[in-house]
Amino acid sequence: MDILFFAFANDRDNPLPSLEAEDEFIYSLLAPRQAQSHFVIHRDQSVSIEKLAEYLTLYRHNIVLFHYSGHAGKEHLSLDDEQASAYGIAEMLGNCPRLKAVILNGCSTAGQVTRLLEKQVPLVIATSSPVEDEKAKEFAIQFYRSLSNQETINQAFEAARGKVLTIQASVPFVRDTLSVDAPDEPVWGIFQTADLIETLEWSLPLGSSNTTGAVMAVNELLLETLVSALSIYSPEVKKVWDKLALGGTVKMTEKREAVLKCLPHPVSEQVRKLLVSDAGGSGALFFDRAGLPRLSQMITVYDTIIELMGFIMLAQLWESLFNTRELKIDHEVTTQVKKFLTQSPADREENNYIPIIKVIRKFLNDNQIQYFVDELQFLADIFKEGEPFFEACQFLDSIKDRIRKDKIGGTEAINLCILVEDELAKVLSELGFIARYTFSSVKSIDVAKYRHSKEVQYKHNVVHLIQSLVGLEEEVEIMTEYMDTASILLIKNSGDKKEFLTLSPFIIDDNAFDDKASLAKLYYFDRYIRDKDMYMYRHVYKPLDPQLPITNQVQYRVVKAQFEAFAQLLFNHPMRQIL
Repeated sequence: MDILFFAFANDRDNPLPSLEAEDEFIYSLLAPRQAQSHFVIHRDQSVSIEKLAEYLTLYRHNIVLFHYSGHAGKEHLSLDDEQASAYGIAEMLGNCPRLKAVILNGCSTAGQVTRLLEKQVPLVIATSSPVEDEKAKEFAIQFYRSLSNQETINQAFEAARGKVLTIQASVPFVRDTLSVDAPDEPVWGIFQTADLIETLEWSLPLGSSNTTGAVMAVNELLLETLVSALSIYSPEVKKVWDKLALGGTVKMTEKREAVLKCLPHPVSEQVRKLLVSDAGGSGALFFDRAGLPRLSQMITVYDTIIELMGFIMLAQLWESLFNTRELKIDHEVTTQVKKFLTQSPADREENNYIPIIKVIRKFLNDNQIQYFVDELQFLADIFKEGEPFFEACQFLDSIKDRIRKDKIGGTEAINLCILVEDELAKVLSELGFIARYTFSSVKSIDVAKYRHSKEVQYKHNVVHLIQSLVGLEEEVEIMTEYMDTASILLIKNSGDKKEFLTLSPFIIDDNAFDDKASLAKLYYFDRYIRDKDMYMYRHVYKPLDPQLPITNQVQYRVVKAQFEAFAQLLFNHPMRQIL
């Protein structure tokens, strides 16, 4: 089994305040991977020369990465109040035949690089001048976050360096008070043996390979997580949960149906694709086997959920501006919304919806506006470094980027499937509240007013977007209040009273503009092309299909009018002038 060897050494007389936090944070990032049997973590929080020599000898045939954090100098590492010679350490590490990288996150360790490379250590990351303790901690945390997300060691180094560059505050502690010289060159450096330069593309091991593509125990964790998270909000799922809690048996199909019925339709449709099993002979593409198609579909589920949250926040921004004209609007809000509306397809692929969610949350909080989706108010509490939800989102975004760049091969995709399912489950476990909300498409509204009654009623021709084995059907709902026609509504299930938020034009039902069409055909807004005055939409269920362009077609005039109204509310000028 591959071993990641971590050695931490603090000075009792001159302790580094962030060293323990660095150790704990790195372990929290890597522990889930260890639990998947991808590798073993050897972790020594107070290493001595004797212990270092003992364990480097014991594990030398299995060590693939060696990390040191603590006080250091050009010719030594400080170990439990002792100074270990760079020559001796290089000799021991040179005897580790499978070693891929050495990370010396101490101060002025660049002087040890030559000795390590002479011993055929493929790659070394070291420092060349005094490093503030806080910056060293942040460098290490980001480096191992990226590695745990299955990025290459070179990508992890660049991400860590970028993180340090964002730190402005000065911290009075440095990694090495024993350092004498501080050369005028980059603080961190990455060095490799000339003929082993491919080590830059090394990433963390994934354990033993399953190259057969056989059916694995997929979806078990996903379904278990969904049943647990949704049972709080859905009576139907709670019945399943209670039966399981009492030791009863519930068929997989019964679990699946209960879960899918209570999820918003854009999400349930993508989850359904993951859960349906291949009965054989249909010729259709299924996602119940580990491999790149399943990996991509899990990322699609994640994307669909986060995008939906973003569109909900945009819809509430519009609703707030429409209902109350005198609101405080920060420059950051208009900047982020402009960027969101007009970004290129490439930028859309690289970015996610988290920034737009953050700035609109701040807008709602600053103006003391009640959230339509109450639970989004607390999203900031779980979207913090170190929180499982945050780290899972970081991981899934990283996998998404690698899929987009075609950097995941077949064997790696098979091994990643279990890990990605685990991280997707962490995201879904925090979002069980979405079972409180359903999607409906309002196609048209008729007014009903009879002579004998003073009450005006509105007949809504509605398609309730709820996953069903018999498909979607149009229904007539008679209400004393009217909804928005030709619109997608998010309906809050809160007792007898129906509360709704109009999500159009950010989400539209193409078939709502066609009187003869009965089924819903949902599209997410993708981008606005200013020079063509064109709005592009992506099919929610088939995101790789050709996009729907909306310009001056008669049936879509209302969509353009809605965006123009939004632009006037937020920017005080038309869409074509927002750049």
